[in-house]
Amino acid sequence: MVKLYEYEGKKIFSDNGIAIPSGLVVSTPEEAVNAAIDIGFPVALKIQIYSGKRGKSGGIIFAENVEEVSAGAQNLLGQVIKGFIVEKLLVEKKYDIMLEYYAAVMSNPNTRKPVVVLSNAGGVDIEESAEGHTTYYDVDILKGFRSYEARTVARRLGVKGKEMMQISSIMVKMYDIYRTYDCKLVEINPLASTSIGIIALDAKVEVDDDAIYRQTALNIAPGDEVGDREPTELEDAAGEIDSNDHRGSAHFVQIDPDLEYITEIGKIPIGFDGVGTGVSLVMMDELVPYGFYPVNFCDTSGNPTASKLYRITRIIFQQKGIQGYVFISCISSQQLDNTARGIIKALKEIYPKTNGCPDIPCLFVFRGAWDIEAIKMFEDHGLTECKLIKVCGRDTTEKEAAKIFNELYLENYMQ
Repeated sequence: MVKLYEYEGKKIFSDNGIAIPSGLVVSTPEEAVNAAIDIGFPVALKIQIYSGKRGKSGGIIFAENVEEVSAGAQNLLGQVIKGFIVEKLLVEKKYDIMLEYYAAVMSNPNTRKPVVVLSNAGGVDIEESAEGHTTYYDVDILKGFRSYEARTVARRLGVKGKEMMQISSIMVKMYDIYRTYDCKLVEINPLASTSIGIIALDAKVEVDDDAIYRQTALNIAPGDEVGDREPTELEDAAGEIDSNDHRGSAHFVQIDPDLEYITEIGKIPIGFDGVGTGVSLVMMDELVPYGFYPVNFCDTSGNPTASKLYRITRIIFQQKGIQGYVFISCISSQQLDNTARGIIKALKEIYPKTNGCPDIPCLFVFRGAWDIEAIKMFEDHGLTECKLIKVCGRDTTEKEAAKIFNELYLENYMQ
């Protein structure tokens, strides 16, 4: 899924008629001061990162005057909080809160329906405090979420009168946002009761990563789907591969971009590509006991074109510090001759002086449709004669493949 920043989510809320505080996004203490003066005191300074519970992490500061805004902004900007470097703040009007609600529309994998959630125990630690104060309503996606259903949800919590009407209206709008923007989650915590009415003091919007190609208005970069951190340069490049060509997928995520974790646990970093998530996970499990650790996850399945394999292979080999590479396919109808064609072209460009022969151990396991043709292509291009390449066929199990790769590594790379 793709997470939006709070200010991005609030922009969607505002565009769809949900009240939000007056606010401005800033990136310097000077901008923060000017924004606070424009908005009017008191204000809240809120870090903009892809993570929740920012208040408990010191990521939200309240300010009553210019001096407090300046000091708060200087303190927050540039900090590393929950693994993120704080580069932006949302400066917005602070309101006195009479009651905090939690409202959400999310995907329920058990019922395969959207579920509307409302609690009168919103705010910090909602997970611990909401028990016994929360109601759920599964939505028939063919009928939608109607106003009278939203009023029923609010009444279950004892919400009455004008406040019930405002909250039910907001929940209907949240459901419309959920559907319109292909969301997996639309959340407000807290949805606050204030002297001027019900206001969304926070916004959490997560978009289905399979739908970002049609959500062009959100300006989501393909690499943004990596989740709780900013995408790396290579992830951004890999994300572009699928952006204009939906024939198969070339999904790529760096597990340990700076090799910090792998170094800490003393494993050997390798690049990895698998056809199918299941076979990828099994292969990873077989490699780890030998001391290898894939620095990336990559799934090139759904019968992608040779050009996609060419581009993703070049990206995988650009990862710094890798000491080996493994490609393995599941037994499927994917045209492995196209797969091989793309990989071979990439190898010949990465290693032009040796006509494609790599300087790190590489294992290729072709299993499935056109696997014999794929192996023959490697033979025809002389790659099966390379000292550091081993090519296997459909009879090779994941366990056997891991053993073969380990032997290849020990025989050649350790000399």
